[in-house]
Amino acid sequence: MNMSDPRQGKVTIKSERPWGDIHMVVRNQKCSVDLTHVHPGHRASLHSHAERYELFHFLDDGAYLEIDEKIYRPKVHDEFMIEPGQKHRFWAGEVSFRMLVVCFGQWRVEDQDRHEDDYGREGQKLEI
Repeated sequence: MNMSDPRQGKVTIKSERPWGDIHMVVRNQKCSVDLTHVHPGHRASLHSHAERYELFHFLDDGAYLEIDEKIYRPKVHDEFMIEPGQKHRFWAGEVSFRMLVVCFGQWRVEDQDRHEDDYGREGQKLEI
């Protein structure tokens, strides 16, 4: 796998159907996928990964996303590729939101380094 482009040139495709639409986020690739739900007023740790890439695909409005000290306000179906070493976190304002997190590369608990945390877990290892 070419880790300089973990999606191997593939992008999300929107396929419109009479009944709605499908967003084909990842096809025929080795990855791990999480559905993340963030409660109103809560924030994830500022963290980074040494090895894996993460593709964030937002399913709802209402999110805030920080990547290397830059703040974004993603909309539904916006995508961001987080590269190894980039410090990032996400949080919800007054409403909750959901996003798909597609991880490329080896997913390991040890590959998360917490830099800041609102819940007193800074420097602690991730627990599943």
